[in-house]
Parts: sequence; structure tokens; C-alpha cells
Amino acid sequence: MVYRTCTAWIAAALAVVVWFATNIHDFLTITAPVHANVLVIESWAWESAAIQEAAQEFTRGEYDIVVSVGILSSARESGPMQGNSAELAAKRLKEFGLEDRSIEVLAVANIDRHRTYASALAVKHWLADAKIHIVGINVFTLGAHARKSLVLFQRAFGRGVPIGVISGTEDSYDPKRWWLSMKGIYTVLRKTVGYLYAEWWPLPDDPRASPDQIAFLGRNSYGSC
Repeated sequence: MVYRTCTAWIAAALAVVVWFATNIHDFLTITAPVHANVLVIESWAWESAAIQEAAQEFTRGEYDIVVSVGILSSARESGPMQGNSAELAAKRLKEFGLEDRSIEVLAVANIDRHRTYASALAVKHWLADAKIHIVGINVFTLGAHARKSLVLFQRAFGRGVPIGVISGTEDSYDPKRWWLSMKGIYTVLRKTVGYLYAEWWPLPDDPRASPDQIAFLGRNSYGSC
């Protein structure tokens, strides 16, 4: 009896592992756009080849504006990500044919937690202050981050604004065999935890009203980058 019980538990555990390996990546890399006039780009993905896909999405869509939003790096950080990733993403978008007047750059203060949520609220506040009528918003992000981004932007904007998401192509590992690379394993496990956090973690209603919880930097608008 004990042997059969152990065998059943092992079989169940293996079934869960197999299901996770074969389904979780597709779940996380959701692409579910809505009819939208605002395209938001999470600029931390500016170095990826997927940024060209973001430019193509703006060109073929019915968007009025593309918002490049990103976290400012701290003074101690160095390398290609030093400075404002939102500006760097905007520069790459212009390399692929987008005009200055179509791009808004938003910089969020460097923070350790709730970065995606703070970015979503930065976009929300800028759109409200700019008095832009929102038909819908599509968020362009990279790979397995998509599910988390969708949930957090929905939480930031509430049910009154249609929010969609577009997952740019991941090129740092093979998405169909993510479990065969350390980068794939790390990314999928981290994004799975990130999705659970996005769904269930209690978040402040407004970082600008709660500076002790999330540091928020005012909007930065650039005519050129």
C-alpha cells in the first residue's frame, strides 16, 4: 500500500512537472491586443531585436502615440543600461522610422520594487494630465514578462480602460525548449513568480500619494532623443 501511494505521488509530481514545462511559457508569453490608440513600450527591452517589432506594431496599427516608459538607472550602475532606458528605446524606435512627434518618453525614478506597476501608473498619470482620450492601450513587452505586464497595467488603470498586451520575440533562449538553458529556466521561473506577485500582492493605489512605498519621478517629455 505504501509503495503504491508513493508511486502515485511520484506520478502526480511528474505529471505536474511535464504540464508546467510544456504549458507555462505559452501562458506567460501572452499576446492579446485590444483596439487601441496608445502603444506603451516597456523600455528595458530596448536592446532586444524585438524593439523592431514594436515599431512595426505602431506603424501598422491605429495608434496616436507611443509611450516609451522606463526606470532610471542609479548612479552606481554602469554599462549600456546606464541612464534612461526610455530614451534609449525611443532612439531605437526612430531608427526604425518613427517620428519624434509620435513618441513620448516617461522616466520613473529608480526603485527596487513594483517597477512595472510604477511604470503603468506613470503612463496613467501622463495620459490624464495630457488629456488624451483613451480608446485602448496595448503594452509591448518582451517574452515571458507579458502576463505580468498585462495584469499590472490592468490593476493600475482599472476596469474602465481596455488593456491589451503584445509579447515581443524572445531571442536569448529557445522558447520552445526553455528548460534546456539556464537563461530559459531562470527567466521562466522568475516570470512565473512575477505573475503570481502581480495577481495577488497588495499594491498601493498611487505611488505619488505614497512616496514611502514607491518613488515616482515626474514626467519627462522630449521633443527629440
